[in-house]
Amino acid sequence: MHHLIHVDGLVVDTATGEILGYDRQPSVYATPYDYVPGITNFRSVDDLGQHLDFIDLRKLPPHTTHRLVNLQDHRQGLWHRTGLDCRITAPMMSLLRILHPLVKYRNIIIMTQTDLAKALGTAQSNLMKKLNILVDTNKMRVHTSRHGDMRNGEIKLMIHPELIFRGDDAKRDHAVNVWYSDWTNLHPQSVSSINKRGLDDSTIDTIAMAA
Repeated sequence: MHHLIHVDGLVVDTATGEILGYDRQPSVYATPYDYVPGITNFRSVDDLGQHLDFIDLRKLPPHTTHRLVNLQDHRQGLWHRTGLDCRITAPMMSLLRILHPLVKYRNIIIMTQTDLAKALGTAQSNLMKKLNILVDTNKMRVHTSRHGDMRNGEIKLMIHPELIFRGDDAKRDHAVNVWYSDWTNLHPQSVSSINKRGLDDSTIDTIAMAA
C-alpha cells in the first residue's frame, strides 16, 4: 500500500521516495490529492491536459519537421546501401506530417477518436486501418478503450520518438532507448540474433527494420 503525500505539485510515495505524478494541491497537508499519472499511463484527454498545466510549452525547442525529413532521407539511403527496408515511405510520411502538429508534448497524442478521424480526413470506422501503416512497422503504438487503458471514445497515440518528439534532445534520446528496450523485451530472440552483445547504436536501424 502506497503512503502518498504531495509536495510542491508532486505526488510522492513516502515509503520509496518515488515521484508518482503531479498534483494540483498547494500543500503537503491538503487532502484529498488530485493525482495525475505519469505520461505513459495517461488514460484520457483530461490527464494530458492536467499534465500540460505544469509545462511551459513556449520554452520547448522549435517544433519543426526538419528532423523527420532528414531521417526519411537517411533511411532511404540505408535501404539502398544495405537492403534493410526501414524506409519512411511516402504514405507513412504523409500521415506523419498530419500528426506532427497534433503532438503538443513529447511524442504523445490523446484526443477523441471522432476528432482524430476528422483530422486525418477519414471515417471513424476506418481510423485503425489508416493508422496501421505506422503501427505495423513499430513506428507508432495505439491505445483505446478496447485495450482497457483509455476512456471510452478516446485514443492515445505514442509515436516513435525518433520520428516526432517535442522536447529537448536528451529527453528524446532517452525516449528512443526506452522505445527499443520495450521492443527488445518482447522480441529477445530477434535481438540476440541481430547482436549477441545486446542493443547498441549499431543495431538501431536493423531493429527498426526487424520490428
